[in-house]
Amino acid sequence: MRIVILLLCLLLGSLSLTNAGFLRNHDSTLNKGLRARGAPSSSPLSDRRPLPTDPPAQWFNNQVDHYNPLNTETFKQRYYVNDTYWTPGGPVFLVLGGEGPISPSYVTGHFVVNYYAPMFDALIVAVEHRFYGASTPKGNLATENLKYLSTQQALADYANFVQFFKQKYNTGDSKWVSFGGSYSGNLSAWLRLKYPNLIDAAIATSAPVKPVVDFPEYFEVVSNSIGPSCSAFVANITKTVTDMINNGQNDQVAKLFNACDPIVSDLDIATFMESLSGGISEIVQYNLDNNAYTFTNITAMCEEFEQGSDPMQTFIDFNNRYNTFSGSPCTLSSYEKSVIYQQNIDPANVNASSRSWNWQCCTEYGYYQTGESPSQPFSSTITLDYFINMCTDVFGPEGFVYKPQVDYIITDYGSTNIQSSNIVMASGTIDPWSFLGVHQTPLKSSVQPILIQGGAHCSELYMPKEHDLPDVVTARLVEIQLIKDIL
Repeated sequence: MRIVILLLCLLLGSLSLTNAGFLRNHDSTLNKGLRARGAPSSSPLSDRRPLPTDPPAQWFNNQVDHYNPLNTETFKQRYYVNDTYWTPGGPVFLVLGGEGPISPSYVTGHFVVNYYAPMFDALIVAVEHRFYGASTPKGNLATENLKYLSTQQALADYANFVQFFKQKYNTGDSKWVSFGGSYSGNLSAWLRLKYPNLIDAAIATSAPVKPVVDFPEYFEVVSNSIGPSCSAFVANITKTVTDMINNGQNDQVAKLFNACDPIVSDLDIATFMESLSGGISEIVQYNLDNNAYTFTNITAMCEEFEQGSDPMQTFIDFNNRYNTFSGSPCTLSSYEKSVIYQQNIDPANVNASSRSWNWQCCTEYGYYQTGESPSQPFSSTITLDYFINMCTDVFGPEGFVYKPQVDYIITDYGSTNIQSSNIVMASGTIDPWSFLGVHQTPLKSSVQPILIQGGAHCSELYMPKEHDLPDVVTARLVEIQLIKDIL
């Protein structure tokens, strides 16, 4: 069952970098629609060497703590390799894992690296992020172990891996290009920034490099993306449901929306109202994203809303379809259960990625998609305090107030003023996360931002398709030229 986060904290993520709460089972943005096996028949790859199917997982012993010389503990970090196109001397394309597990599809056709690799005789390797998937230091996700889950440690992991891999594969002077999207897009840009001696260029797609604790603009962009009429429809539904709850009709609301549990406390109300925002936000974030992830798109959704004879029933039907698509039999409504879902420390648990990502939101990124702005259609019960308090309730200790260290992240990596070179940073105008991305080249920097008109989250990071938006095609051409320039 997917619990309402998303992602992120995002995403970069809650909804996978969709809603940033804790209520939906989180998975990395890059894993949305992860069904690709090999290249599409319409792809230029179709006349090239066949792609391998499911290369085996490999393991690297990385350090648990890169910054304490007295700590000699290591953990096994998972990676996959596709050397189908590799010719010695060709570049190495490094796909960075983000806030979810990686799989063989990371190197066998899901991402645009498999479109670029044959052009450059490149080797493709993907590495899993610590505390996600099977790469768990200390064996579990207990709060005392999560102190080792940070951006700084993750970047050091990747840098350490590059040096190991160079020796194992004898890559010599091959150029290295990192790839990432959403949170891992941040990591891709920052890996080039922090380790220019190891990474020669970076593709950082839909990267929200400006962390913020309170992120009301997420819902504001959702509102702008669906348009005034559709947004007004959603606002009216929110008002009707709010009025019913204020009138003591909680049980009726729960029945109408097939709530998983009774809506009792104020925290339950916020949990339920955030759940109602999830489907719309996710459809906007991934609208026509070249990944075939969502079950509908903005145009079809809004036409459905505006043409339905019974607005409330129309929205209920939509919400039910979203729940079914998301793998949930009902609408999440219990704050207490949302907390319990996140307290399981087993890395094999279905909610493990949610716990890890929410830790990063609570300690580093915030990204809390609040509903208190008047310029958006969702509930004002989705407050900053709601998310901050959940950090304490999930991770403890009782009474401790979590303050995401966004100032540290901004100072350490530069936010939208990133000072580096050989980085392409594409983002889409439809994508709510684009608000936190780089839109113009920073002074004294040669980072190349690309704004994709009508583009969704990470849309240019997937394999080319016939009906790609013009700016998606342009973004890929810029990336190809960057790779040519460093060779």
